[in-house]
Amino acid sequence: MGQDHTERPGDTGRPGDSGRSSSLAAAFAQEWVQAIAAGASMPMSLAEARDYLSDLSEALLTALSDLHLLKQRLSHQTLHDLQTGLPNRQYLLTHLEKVLEQREPSDVVTLMHLDLDGFSAINDGLGHHAGDRLLDVVARQLERVVADQQAMVARLGADEYAILFEPRNSALDVGALAEAINTELAEPHYLDGTGMSVTASIGVVQRQVAGAEAEELMRAATATLRRMRSRGTRQWELFDPDLDAAHGVQLRLAAAMPGALESGELQVTYQPVVMLDAGRLVGVEAALSWQHPQLGVLPHDQCVHAAERTGLVHEAGQWVLRAAAEQALCWRRRLGDGLPPMVVNLSHSQVQDRGLVPRVSAVLRETGLPPAGLELRAPVVAIRTVAGELAGVGGAHAEHNVQALSKLGLHVGLYDFGGGIGGLRCLADLPVRTVRIAQPVSAQVAADPSRILSQAAQALVHIVRGAGIDVVAFPVDSAEQAACWPWIGANWGLGALYGPPGPPHTLEPLLKTVPGPGRGALR
Repeated sequence: MGQDHTERPGDTGRPGDSGRSSSLAAAFAQEWVQAIAAGASMPMSLAEARDYLSDLSEALLTALSDLHLLKQRLSHQTLHDLQTGLPNRQYLLTHLEKVLEQREPSDVVTLMHLDLDGFSAINDGLGHHAGDRLLDVVARQLERVVADQQAMVARLGADEYAILFEPRNSALDVGALAEAINTELAEPHYLDGTGMSVTASIGVVQRQVAGAEAEELMRAATATLRRMRSRGTRQWELFDPDLDAAHGVQLRLAAAMPGALESGELQVTYQPVVMLDAGRLVGVEAALSWQHPQLGVLPHDQCVHAAERTGLVHEAGQWVLRAAAEQALCWRRRLGDGLPPMVVNLSHSQVQDRGLVPRVSAVLRETGLPPAGLELRAPVVAIRTVAGELAGVGGAHAEHNVQALSKLGLHVGLYDFGGGIGGLRCLADLPVRTVRIAQPVSAQVAADPSRILSQAAQALVHIVRGAGIDVVAFPVDSAEQAACWPWIGANWGLGALYGPPGPPHTLEPLLKTVPGPGRGALR
C-alpha cells in the first residue's frame, strides 16, 4: 500500500491529551480493516498489533506520569521560596485563611513578621553567597525554635520571615517567644572561618479568630514592624490599634499631598519674628499650610512630615521657597528695600540635597530678590548627630550647603536647636546667624517650677549669644512665656502672642512700622 505501518504518526502526539490513547487505537484499527478489505496484505499480525498498542499505552502512561510530577513540582515552586524551601507569602496567606475558617471564634491567633537586623552588612561585607547561606541557616533556626509549637514558618522575601502560630484558647507569651528567637539567631554560623549571626526585629499581632481577616492580620503585623524599626535592633512590639489608626491618617495624608499641591489646598503662610524687649519686627517666617477638606488646617510640621514620606518634600519645599521669595520681593517693591529677611525653614531632605544651592540660586535669579533678603535655616539633626559627628553622607552635604549658601550672601541659621555636642559643633563650624530653640526645650522651660531646666537653658543661650548669634524663642504663645525668655537670654520671639501664621496681608501693618533704610534685622 506504499505506507510503512511499523511506526505510527500518533507516536508524536501530545502526552497527556485527554482521549489521545483511544483515538490512536481507533485510527489504527480502521486503517488495518481498510487494508484487508482492499485485498492488501495485513500490515502486521494481530500479535504485533497487540504489542504495538501495549507499547503505545505504556508510553502515554509514562508521559502522563511525568506531566503530573512536573505539575506538582511547579505547584510546589509557586507556593514555596526557592532559596530556603519555606512556604512563601501566598502559601502563608492561603493557609491563614483556612485556619481562620476552621477554628473557634474565641481562639487567639498569633502572627509574627520578622526583619533581620544588619543583614546588609553580611551581603556587602562577605558577599551574596554568604548572605544566601545565612538565609538558609535562619530558616532552619526559626523552625527549631517553634518545633514544639503548632506553627508555620514562611519567608516573605529579602531578609523577612513570618511565623504563624495556630489559634489557641489563650494568647501566647510573645515576649518569651521573641527572646527565644533572637537567642537562637544570635548563635554564630561559620562560613570559611567567619562566624555570622543576626538578630531580628519583630512585629506581632494577636487577635481572636472572630472577625479576623488574613490580609488584615498580615498588614497589621507588617505595619507594627515598620513603625518599630526606628527604635533600634532586636526589638519586638505588639500591634496597637490606636497607633495604627494615627499612622493610617499620616499615610493617607502623604498619599493625598500631591493632589493637594495641584489643587491649591497647600498654601504658604507668614508669621512675624519680633524682638522680645521691644516688639519690633526682625523677620518674617514662611511656612507650609494645608487647607484639608476634612481635617481643617494642618500646620507646617505635619505637612512636611507627610511630604517626607512620599518624596514630594523637594517639590513642595521648592514651591514654598519660590512663593516666599516672590512675596518678599513684592513687599520690598511696595514698602522699601530695608525690610527684614524672609525666613524659610528647610526640611531634613532639602538641606541634605546636593542640588539645593543651584535651586536656591535659580530662585534668587528668577525672582530678583537680593540674597540678603532671604534667610534659610537647617535642622540641626540633618547636619550633626547628638554625639557631634556628621549625620552620615547627608550630613556632609548639609554642612557644605550651609557654607555655600552663606557665601552666596544669604543669612543662614539653625532650627530645632536643643544644645548638645551636635548643636554646638554646628555653631562652631558654620556661619550661623540665628538659632531657633527647639519646641520641646521651650515647653520644658515654660513648665519648670524647679528652675533647673531654665538655668540650664540660660547657660546654653548665654554661650550662643556670646558668639554673636541671635536666639529665637519658639513658641511664645503667652505673656508669661514672653517674660521668662529675656531672663534666659533669648532676644527674638516667634509665636501666637505676636501673631499666628496667616496670609500676606496680615503682616503688612507690622511691615509698615519697620524704620527706614538700614532697618530691621539686616546686618
